[in-house]
Amino acid sequence: MPYMLQPGDTIFATKDILNDGSFPEKAEEELLVSKGTRGVIVNFGHLEENEDQEIFLVQFEKGNESAELGPPIGCWPEDIEIVGDDLSR
Repeated sequence: MPYMLQPGDTIFATKDILNDGSFPEKAEEELLVSKGTRGVIVNFGHLEENEDQEIFLVQFEKGNESAELGPPIGCWPEDIEIVGDDLSR
């Protein structure tokens, strides 16, 4: 059985994540997270319209030395990649 992502898992963004309109205080298509940014899964679920489509709620590091986390962002499975150490669970 393949490893299932779950809350608390550390991940990286596999690509730049842009605002799709979910953050009204930011411009549409504005960069939210850069490729390679580390984050942690907060929750996950499925789209109501398509239960086969998973979505993950992720808080990414803001990039400062304090490792402060930004607001939760909805990510598709192809947007994120698990950190190698978490595969041992």
